[in-house]
Amino acid sequence: MNNGGVYHFSPSALRLCSFCKAIHTFHGINESTSEIFIEKASGHGLGYLFAPKERNSVEDDTDDELEETPEWVVEAWEYLLRKEFGIKQRKPRWLKLPVMMRMVMSSPNVLRTGRPDWLAPFNFFLFPILSGIEGYPVGHDKDSFQFITRFETDRKKWSRLKGINLRDGCTFQISMIPNSNSQNVFPDSFQVVLNQYLAKPEVKSLAPDGAFCDGITKGLLRRAQIVARALIPVGKETDRHWEQGEDPSMLDPKLQIYGGTGKLVVTDKREREEWRKLGFRKLMRATKLTQKAITSILSGKGVRRQTMSVFRTGLRSL
Repeated sequence: MNNGGVYHFSPSALRLCSFCKAIHTFHGINESTSEIFIEKASGHGLGYLFAPKERNSVEDDTDDELEETPEWVVEAWEYLLRKEFGIKQRKPRWLKLPVMMRMVMSSPNVLRTGRPDWLAPFNFFLFPILSGIEGYPVGHDKDSFQFITRFETDRKKWSRLKGINLRDGCTFQISMIPNSNSQNVFPDSFQVVLNQYLAKPEVKSLAPDGAFCDGITKGLLRRAQIVARALIPVGKETDRHWEQGEDPSMLDPKLQIYGGTGKLVVTDKREREEWRKLGFRKLMRATKLTQKAITSILSGKGVRRQTMSVFRTGLRSL
């Protein structure tokens, strides 16, 4: 048996995996099998989650522990690759567990809230990530609900844990089956998170046709052109905050913006020059936009994002 070389799979920037496919040789003829071996896996977009399985004690004793990819991330990538390539799947045992984040009670802002008696300062606790569709109890939403529960290393108990809403101190219980019981909360499972993992659109590049990327964009991406219309001071980056620590102040990831954000977009000069070569009539037929709207786009004036989206979609037919 040998491998057919190293392959690289990357659904978006920083989300990548290197793997090998096993090839058996019978009488000089190579036949590919359904076996794949992960060589290197990225934990980007997964590393902020509390591991659904404990690390091997042998791995914990290694000097390069921080450089190793957790075993559950490797298992997640194998599951994703098999699903993507239509290979017989091996579902991880932890796939149905609720998604948790581990945090430590260290923020003065949260210490001043109605924390439960079982949560002492600087102790760990778990923050389940509730489903955005029907994860909240009746009469609550993400603005009025901030659910935490005791720190528990026994993953088998995660689906039945009780916790409190920091907003009002009321007790609720985790359930993995949505229902109308107002005392239950419904977190996303790891299966839900992984099913969404490969569909994340690439936001740093454009699709091969110059349009914005979506969850199914494939091919050689193009450089995105950025036109700065104004300088807007903002607060610290909350996205990076999610990756760098286990502090509960990240439970309130609000980005402070100083000044107006603007609702109009302007295209790049080089793009406008290429579009002018097509002519007004051709652009109007393809995009179904008025001459006034196309004139604004080609002259570098600001137009609504929806108008620009319709314009770029129409260009695909040319």
